[in-house]
Amino acid sequence: MSGTDYLRIWYRAQVSIALFCVAVIGGWEFYHHLPFVPWMIIMAVILVLALVAEAYDLPRWLQAVNRWIQCLIQPIILVVVWAIMTREIIVRLQLPPRGVMVITMTYYVVMFAPMAGIIGGQLQWTLARLFYPFWWFSIVTGIVGVIYPAKFAGPHLFALILQTGALGALALFLMMVAAMRAWHLSWPGINPQFGRGFSWLSLAILLGLGGIFIFINAFSSGDSVKNILTSYSFANFHPNREYLLTAFEAGVAEETLCRFGFLGVCLYALRNFRWQILGAVLLTSALFGALHLGNLVEQPLAITTLQTISAFGMGLYFAVVYLYTGQLWLAMLLHFLLDWLAFSTSGSTAMMGNPTLADWYLLAVEVLFFTGITIWMFLGDRYQVMERHARRLTGENQRFGYRLTFE
Repeated sequence: MSGTDYLRIWYRAQVSIALFCVAVIGGWEFYHHLPFVPWMIIMAVILVLALVAEAYDLPRWLQAVNRWIQCLIQPIILVVVWAIMTREIIVRLQLPPRGVMVITMTYYVVMFAPMAGIIGGQLQWTLARLFYPFWWFSIVTGIVGVIYPAKFAGPHLFALILQTGALGALALFLMMVAAMRAWHLSWPGINPQFGRGFSWLSLAILLGLGGIFIFINAFSSGDSVKNILTSYSFANFHPNREYLLTAFEAGVAEETLCRFGFLGVCLYALRNFRWQILGAVLLTSALFGALHLGNLVEQPLAITTLQTISAFGMGLYFAVVYLYTGQLWLAMLLHFLLDWLAFSTSGSTAMMGNPTLADWYLLAVEVLFFTGITIWMFLGDRYQVMERHARRLTGENQRFGYRLTFE
């Protein structure tokens, strides 16, 4: 049996168990005349459709309907069932929250992989491969901290892991690994081919320039182009666990989505175009910037617009780091450091206030800075290295369909 066969068995078993849990929860809701019975019925119908699609050869149109419904709704169902069953185990069975949460959070990390590999793996359209990972990102990292009561999370650290999306970030990572392998694209990291064209000096310059920006962004107290490089303050650096976990969520989840997912999908979609790499880098950087428009729910429009444009510039940088090294963890680490230091010095995970004219000038300098780095990386031997890694990130010279045998 192949790895996909075992994943399919896991998927069928998980859907069956989720259906049983929905039936139990719905029965309880009906007995106590609670208002969520219709939602439980809808969830049950969707899960039954998933099992029927696995058991029978349905018409193509119905298979497509099931595929789209499962990719949209099944992650929500899994999160809801996970949250309700975890809470009920703690409340009804009177078990220690700490132990229960350790077990159930561990399962949460791997819970979405079967659906992503089996159902998400059937997605063929590029737009679908861009939209659904974004949707999964929103659901897996976003809603669990909202619907699960913090008072049942055990230690305060566990509540923070849920509320900051740190747990969801790990789940999204494994979810995207399963989907990308099903699409015959890439692992989240490849063995670097440090052959012709690669330069350790270029890598040191690339990482050094990024490190300089991260340091200036966090600790510079200058308010203009003239003094931003000469005025620094470390007095406001106050790290805590919330900032650490929020930065972890951003580094892992956003790089998984935008560099591993979006960039890999776009490289494959543009594989027959001359400007494949440039087009993929620009498009995914724009998507990375647009992702930050979601911060409008807690930030003013002007400062969110500034953040979105800034994220586009950072997206260019993270993309060339990933392409030049082939290592997603490196982009994750840089992103984590950028956000953690910024949160710890600003005292907030959100950007507030109204940007000044100086802020817009500095934003222009920042975008030009990262644009210059990107152009430099597209010249000479450095571009050949990125081309070589881009081919591997789109599945070239990789093995798929691993088989497991037991004797």
